[in-house]
Amino acid sequence: MNLPKLGSSNQSGSGGMGISLVWVIIGGVIIIVGGVFISLFTPSIFPTQGSAESVLIDNLFRFMLFIGGAIFLLVEGLLLISVVRFRQRKGERADGPPNQGNTTLELVWTVIPAIIVTILSLYAFVVWQQIETVPANTQNVSVLGQRFAWTFGYEATTDDLPPDVDMSRVPEALQHTLTEGGAITFSSPQMHTWVNQTVYVTIDTEDVNHAFWIPGMRLKQDALAGYTTDMHFTPIEAGVYRIVCAELCGGGHGNMAGIVTEDGDLSGAWLIVHPDEETYLREFYYPSLETVLYPPDDPVALGRQVIQNYPCSGCHRLEELGWVGVTGPNLTGVASRTSRLNATGYATMEEYIRSSIRHPSEYVVPGYNNIMPPFNDDPSETNYMSEADWNAIVAFLLTQTGS
Repeated sequence: MNLPKLGSSNQSGSGGMGISLVWVIIGGVIIIVGGVFISLFTPSIFPTQGSAESVLIDNLFRFMLFIGGAIFLLVEGLLLISVVRFRQRKGERADGPPNQGNTTLELVWTVIPAIIVTILSLYAFVVWQQIETVPANTQNVSVLGQRFAWTFGYEATTDDLPPDVDMSRVPEALQHTLTEGGAITFSSPQMHTWVNQTVYVTIDTEDVNHAFWIPGMRLKQDALAGYTTDMHFTPIEAGVYRIVCAELCGGGHGNMAGIVTEDGDLSGAWLIVHPDEETYLREFYYPSLETVLYPPDDPVALGRQVIQNYPCSGCHRLEELGWVGVTGPNLTGVASRTSRLNATGYATMEEYIRSSIRHPSEYVVPGYNNIMPPFNDDPSETNYMSEADWNAIVAFLLTQTGS
């Protein structure tokens, strides 16, 4: 049986070649247009672009998706053509004509991928350099990861104080710090900044490794035990962005992500980007700073204030503050659980609560694991809690009575 040769045509001369060239051009256009169409799915795949870095990263991803989509269409198209054109026809029993070696084809499928990889490498390197370049005048925020919450720290010098600050109400120790050119610090369970302000973040962990990730900013950085890491980003869109931990760190790992409570409130770690610096100062920075400059005289009110600066919400439930943690004992009504006195030997609930903060491993509530780190009284040690904060927090927790 005589089989027709591949590429044979009844047309002679350059006519057959012309038709083949037309189909090659049509196929090339389909592949390019298809690749562009596939790359348009990028906005639906990713969250809203929240930072200048996210634009750079998304553009790189879109270009890679275009290349990948075009290659996918090329390969699948050739497979489909091969299945249709070179299928075994009715009555054919012989093998197809042998084809061996095609230097031009081998050169093409070697050179083109090499060019694509080179272009992608150069493009990615340029994006990486742009992301790694830290501009001047950054806002510095410290991030502390601890099972199972993030805590964000801010500093303030005399230049950062509210314009109407009343220094006569500021504790003497803070006055001395400010007048000596030092900075006072305060913390928050959420990160705040404003549009077009570059945020430089230093990241530490008190215990195991974590990973600080803001999907809307397209940036993630590991929090490594014994090592300080950093990253920076520039928000371009006001709004609220979820912060999560991308490193499995224990049973409460999921609590290191921002959640929305049943009442619609934000709980846990969130990035709140204000529309401008004025709004940031008015709605967050000055009110937070004033709680440090003018601490309440009532120890219960002070305790309610300072306990929110510690990562307790990541593990514990406390209805008054909207905490929904599950890996630690419920603090709602903790002062009424006098049955624990028999198990611990303490005479009062105040003694028990004090010990639970400084020495949590001495008594572990049944049903929970011994994962709470002690809050130390030495400033040089990790997980430091001042005596003033300790006393205030105990006073506040003693008001948590009932079921």
